[in-house]
Amino acid sequence: MAHIDTSSIIRGSIWIQPTGEALHKIDAAMRGVHKRVGGPRFKPHLTLLMGIETTQEQAEQSLRKLALHVKPFTVQLGRIDWRHDYYRCLFVTVELTEDLAAAHRIAHEVFDMNPPDPFVPHISLLYGDIHEPLQRQLAQEAGGSVDASFVATGVQLTNANLDRPVTDWRILSERRFTAS
Repeated sequence: MAHIDTSSIIRGSIWIQPTGEALHKIDAAMRGVHKRVGGPRFKPHLTLLMGIETTQEQAEQSLRKLALHVKPFTVQLGRIDWRHDYYRCLFVTVELTEDLAAAHRIAHEVFDMNPPDPFVPHISLLYGDIHEPLQRQLAQEAGGSVDASFVATGVQLTNANLDRPVTDWRILSERRFTAS
């Protein structure tokens, strides 16, 4: 008899969480811009994959498989930039290295979401709808860049999706990278 997956459907994203000194610098920049303009609070993260819609059980299996195929790698942060996009109102650019591109590709493969979406890695500092002059000013006040790096050691399955309020986003599961 075949196994029937009766776990609930989840809609979410796969994140990499910054750590160490990079996390402290990102947090400081986030606090500064939120103090000036407000906006929803959220955990700093690098989105590796978004738009997941599957069962909890299948998501857990895919997350384990992803972690088995990726080894820890360095994430290099850069300048603070902005777009006229609610979720990229103000963000830190992230260098698209071979390792990060491979993790992105593997995430799409194991979650059966091919072809991969265009990948512009970043860590958002602020969500909102503000005009460019203020975005430019906030980027300057935050130092213009976040000169830091961190080692990505794992991934997080979250319930973050565009239909859920940012304040309700939660980490559902975590796995450490174990490839050698």
